[in-house]
Amino acid sequence: VMSKDSLKGFMLVEVLIALAIFGLSAVYLVDGAFIASRTIRIMKDTRELEQDLLWARSEIFRETDYEKMEEGGDLPTISMGEIRWETEIEMTEIVDLFRVKLLLEYDGNDELGVESGERTYTMLMFRPAWGRHGDFASDRNRLLEDKRDQIREMQEERKRY
Repeated sequence: VMSKDSLKGFMLVEVLIALAIFGLSAVYLVDGAFIASRTIRIMKDTRELEQDLLWARSEIFRETDYEKMEEGGDLPTISMGEIRWETEIEMTEIVDLFRVKLLLEYDGNDELGVESGERTYTMLMFRPAWGRHGDFASDRNRLLEDKRDQIREMQEERKRY
């Protein structure tokens, strides 16, 4: 028969089980904190890289000269090293609206932990001066003539009603 005094404390087995559960949960919590901090750092690095790429893209698209855009070039940066860029430019079915495919290749930066890579963007750009360039002049004139024909047809159709 057990007395009331012997029931007041914990048994050694209960204490050991509680310590084991606490130890396991502490390991998972610490591991989760490391994963969370690593994920946050990766997201921050990715966001900074995206910002740098957007800056490079805006700098390149400031160029209005068709010859320079067609030629491509290099753009020095602090975080990504040298960016080499080239474009593919084609007319759309809308007068003076061009589809520009931009390919960026960057060296990366070992000190900042930025790996080398490449990125492609496709943009629509309104550039009236490009339409007069020899690569597009005849297509532009054909497109303008087609639009004029469509306008004439619409005007004739209106007159009938």
